[in-house]
Amino acid sequence: MKLKKILGTLLAVSMIASLVACGGTETSVKPDGGAAPKDVITMTWAHTTAETTAKHNGLLKFKELIEASSNGKIKVEIYPSGQLGTDRSVFEDIQNGSITGMVCNPAVEVSFVPSANIFDIPFVYDDMEHGRTVLADPDFIKAINAEYEKANIRLLGVTAQGFRNLTANKQISSVDQLKGLKIRTMENVYHIELWKSLGANPTPTSFNELYTALQQGTVDAQENPIELIHSQKLYEQQKFIMNTKHIIQSDAWTMSKTVYDSLSDDLKKLVDEAAAEAMKYYHEYGDKTDVGNVKTIEDFGTKIVDVPEETLAQMKEIAAPVYNSIKETCAPSVYEAFFNAVEEHKAK
Repeated sequence: MKLKKILGTLLAVSMIASLVACGGTETSVKPDGGAAPKDVITMTWAHTTAETTAKHNGLLKFKELIEASSNGKIKVEIYPSGQLGTDRSVFEDIQNGSITGMVCNPAVEVSFVPSANIFDIPFVYDDMEHGRTVLADPDFIKAINAEYEKANIRLLGVTAQGFRNLTANKQISSVDQLKGLKIRTMENVYHIELWKSLGANPTPTSFNELYTALQQGTVDAQENPIELIHSQKLYEQQKFIMNTKHIIQSDAWTMSKTVYDSLSDDLKKLVDEAAAEAMKYYHEYGDKTDVGNVKTIEDFGTKIVDVPEETLAQMKEIAAPVYNSIKETCAPSVYEAFFNAVEEHKAK
């Protein structure tokens, strides 16, 4: 936390210096305390997962693209694995401009952007291609970005890497087997409501403490995409992964609106283009590495099993009240744009 506070202070100075320039020479202060070269804008991006993930490698591609296309005018520094703090604290620092941006599951952003709860809709996509197309729909992005901007955040786009799947030390093939199951969830009211409706006992736990919680039996089960089950070695503590595919694992690419608005129009265009290309790479990288992730998990002895279709249909029916809860606090423009996209992009 000391490192985070120090960096936050220095980066705040950086952004203030940049804004004061107001169209003239833009300078910044590097996290190590040294002055960045004159006329260079240093952007700081963060995430809380391992360097093997699509988040990190997508950001590396963004760094490569924006530094090249801006001819060195923009430099990007990336801090992985929670080095600058939790998702929540980093989001707050992005709001005040002391950190430029991050790639993060929007489930933790709901308390700042209520309409981000649209990403928590369960059992809504036909498959991964359907989900990615919906999340990239221009009308939907325009509507949800308007809500992010109210929190001083620019939403550059949304990516998705796999579905969140249930893991446990027993194979679960019916809704009845979920009753009383102590399952770790994120601190997200809609995730908690989903598992409560299915009869489980949701237990919010920090992601960094999840492995130990499973190891010590504090929780019996958890739900995450294959990528994170692999990167955090959660499969070492769970015998089964059930393909429930209940929620898509989305990532919001968020940037400080203060920082974004301070850029010239040509630099904004370069940021938008670099982010779009980096998101494509994120998907390519994630899909490729998940093949190896599945092999590693299965070689270890953890079984990946499908859930009967009738069970999934029953889970979706039981979870219907979650839709109403989300609709109550989601901006109507966002809710409508989202479900229009869901219908428009269904396989014909």
